[in-house]
Amino acid sequence: MPDRDDRTIEQLYRSAVSGLYARLKSNYDYLYRKFGDEGLKLIADMSREYGLSIAERASKRLKNNNIDSVAGYLLRIFSTVSRGEQDFTELVKINDSRVVIKAKECPLHFTDSQMCLAHTTMEKTVVEELNPDLTYGIGKSIPAGDSYCEHIIEIRSSGG
Repeated sequence: MPDRDDRTIEQLYRSAVSGLYARLKSNYDYLYRKFGDEGLKLIADMSREYGLSIAERASKRLKNNNIDSVAGYLLRIFSTVSRGEQDFTELVKINDSRVVIKAKECPLHFTDSQMCLAHTTMEKTVVEELNPDLTYGIGKSIPAGDSYCEHIIEIRSSGG
């Protein structure tokens, strides 16, 4: 008979999230090994589909879809998945048209920046679906060798 599990709810949560991330990354790695660039496309497509479902739910909850509200929502997503780590993410408002979310750790421990881009199609989809006047991009990137990641949300320039 197994021993009683005396972990706290927080410990159980952290363990569950870590396990789900490990499984997700394993699935991504498998798709990439098996299908190469087509595997990356599959990952991006899955991430976009998931992002659409999140954006649909978020649009019903957000009172406003301006840059601050959308960046705050994305920060909330990151905070939820950070497994309770303190100071995992930081929101930096550069100006009224640019916000950067700095992440000090890659929760999926990506080492390939292309894999990161495929995965963050979800974030891009959420931002751009919530407000088509916004764009999402990655600046600095841990998988590219930087010490932190930058998730950049900007108001789309009207000249482009």
